[in-house]
Amino acid sequence: MSLSLRFSLGLVLLAQVLAVKPAAGQAKAAARVKLSAVITTFLADSGVRTRGLAWTTGNDLAIKWQTATPIPNPDQSARAKGLTLARSGSFIGTVGDSVALPMDITVVGTTLGLANVWINISNMEVTLSGGRGFILDRGMVETALKNDGLSLQPLKCSRDKEGASYGNLVDAVKAQGKTASGLWWMWDSPRQNPTLSLTIMYRRADMAQVECQG
Repeated sequence: MSLSLRFSLGLVLLAQVLAVKPAAGQAKAAARVKLSAVITTFLADSGVRTRGLAWTTGNDLAIKWQTATPIPNPDQSARAKGLTLARSGSFIGTVGDSVALPMDITVVGTTLGLANVWINISNMEVTLSGGRGFILDRGMVETALKNDGLSLQPLKCSRDKEGASYGNLVDAVKAQGKTASGLWWMWDSPRQNPTLSLTIMYRRADMAQVECQG
């Protein structure tokens, strides 16, 4: 099993452990928030040196957090790497003008602050009025983020070589007034059910562990 897949599966299990109620039910209770706004919030301010964003980051967004403060990280493999704390929540994320989907968020780190932020979309099916609908794909999400003002510069893996049904990409993501960080895209289509996760990475060592599939 690749490092990328192990890391992703670990975050999935972590989110399940931290969750008190089903994620979809939590998301329905939350107000909507732009996915681009969530990503921007978890980028460090330009010119500010920090060893990690504060655990209160994101408290002002429409995210339904499971706990008011971080708890001991239940993921043993992450704890072994020094990521001793974690916090999980959910929200309805909007992508573009017409898409709103339940999304999960898990942040992990240390007493000094956050080390990674993982956002997962487990259901990419969009239902519109009149019974119409479509399946959201990674490219649509990328276009929406760029239209909202985010800058994405490729760092690792190729958009041309990664598969349509599964793959990995690492971009440098930047917003106005923010410091660029790594953004790892990971998508898959188990049993024809497309999923997409986006992980904000602050350390180059973490980005280096992502393995290209193409």
